[in-house]
Amino acid sequence: MSTTPATVTAKGAWDSASPLPHHVLHDAHLPVMTLRDTALRNNTAVMQAYVERHGFLFAPHMKTHMAPALAQRQVDAGAWGVTVASVQQAMVAWDHGLRHVLVANEVLDPAGLAWLASRQTVDPGSDVLCWVDSAAGVTAAADAARAVAGELHVLVEVGFTGGRTGVRDAATARDVAERAVDAGLVLRGVSGYEGGLPDVDAARRYVDGVLAIASDVRPLVRGDRALLSMGGSAWFDAVADAVAARPADLDVVLRSGASLTHDDGFYEARTPFHRHPTEGSLVAAIEVWGRVTSCPEPGLALVAVGKRDISFDEGLPVVRQVRPGGPARGPRSTPPPGAVTVTRLDDQHCYLALADGVVLAPGDVVVFGISHPCTVFDKWRQVHVVDDDDVVLETIATWF
Repeated sequence: MSTTPATVTAKGAWDSASPLPHHVLHDAHLPVMTLRDTALRNNTAVMQAYVERHGFLFAPHMKTHMAPALAQRQVDAGAWGVTVASVQQAMVAWDHGLRHVLVANEVLDPAGLAWLASRQTVDPGSDVLCWVDSAAGVTAAADAARAVAGELHVLVEVGFTGGRTGVRDAATARDVAERAVDAGLVLRGVSGYEGGLPDVDAARRYVDGVLAIASDVRPLVRGDRALLSMGGSAWFDAVADAVAARPADLDVVLRSGASLTHDDGFYEARTPFHRHPTEGSLVAAIEVWGRVTSCPEPGLALVAVGKRDISFDEGLPVVRQVRPGGPARGPRSTPPPGAVTVTRLDDQHCYLALADGVVLAPGDVVVFGISHPCTVFDKWRQVHVVDDDDVVLETIATWF
């Protein structure tokens, strides 16, 4: 079992005087964020089985957690590689030994493009790609590749009206693809992102269009196989439906990043496994622990957990458990729906509304579930992976 050195003083660090093994409620300075190891193992296995069952490759989005140790778990389980959102994130992945990397954005920065174009020279076995969706992007990428005598591999990104990046129609996609080939870039296929659409039916229609564009640009793709990469954690069943009859020489790379930790809010409400329960199920792995510090009036308790500790952009946290008094081996309870509700967050405080008859006291520990994993990891530089007895198995670092 690995533990954090006693000298660490970061948020969530251990009390240096505590004996081994470390337990969250005896040895950590709360508030603290933990990951449940059994949930991570379940989610890793469920997603890898899903992509293999559908004949996909898996490059989970590392920007969710920016924890190389978590990414390595997924690669060890069979993932092709990882996805990132920026060259800086790609550098973190590379420095931790991850050599198959998708940069899911068009890159315009010359220094970043030069670094991407030099990867195969550094390691001929690597496979690093980025998106293009404009003539300007093609020109910048080609200029950078020539400057370092390197080779830059790209996918043409296809978006949708009102969405974020990506070309908006097949003709523009074809034009960008032709420009990329003419400029000396290595065209590998197309990419898209269905997660921003309102429902699974809209996502399916969109992926149908991306697949048609993939077929149209296929003659421009070098090699025996082309790529189509899609990426959300909410509608990836729409991807599976839309590409079921894809050409035999087209590899589909799924990028669903939030599936590793799942959540108790945004993704729990949207996960494809609710629509297809025979395919498996995901378990929320993230918990944030804090102590009640004040009960100033009936029906109100305040916990020392706030916006600096927990995500709130896609919904407020939920109370998963209460530990009266907070001892490691003490009682625990799961409040019924509506009994203990988060109503507001300040920078360092969480407001709990208590139903009639519910009493909390200063010193009680509240364990929160979160909504939207991407915006809780970036608040922590160390995260403790715990077993089902709340004993730490591993302390991992995030690299934001």
